[in-house]
Amino acid sequence: MDQDIKIEIAGRKFDLKASSPEMESYMRYAAADINKMLERFDEKYPDKDREYKLLFAMLNQGVARLSAVAKLNSLTGEYGKLAEELSSYLESIDNR
Repeated sequence: MDQDIKIEIAGRKFDLKASSPEMESYMRYAAADINKMLERFDEKYPDKDREYKLLFAMLNQGVARLSAVAKLNSLTGEYGKLAEELSSYLESIDNR
């Protein structure tokens, strides 16, 4: 069952629905992460408007997501290779 939650991002409040406690946690963590990023951008780029900083935060989040997906795919491939090597090794022991 969806749970109503309130989240604040960049000074704006949003009424949202979380499909699970885990999803609520993710949403709150993501909002906090974006707000921290905006604080850093406020210090680094005081002359830029909020929209610029939000777009830059979105770009950073997108790059981080793509990087994580690439890393996960790499680890999945490594796991497959190791599983094959282990299986081959165990089979060679059985055949002795």
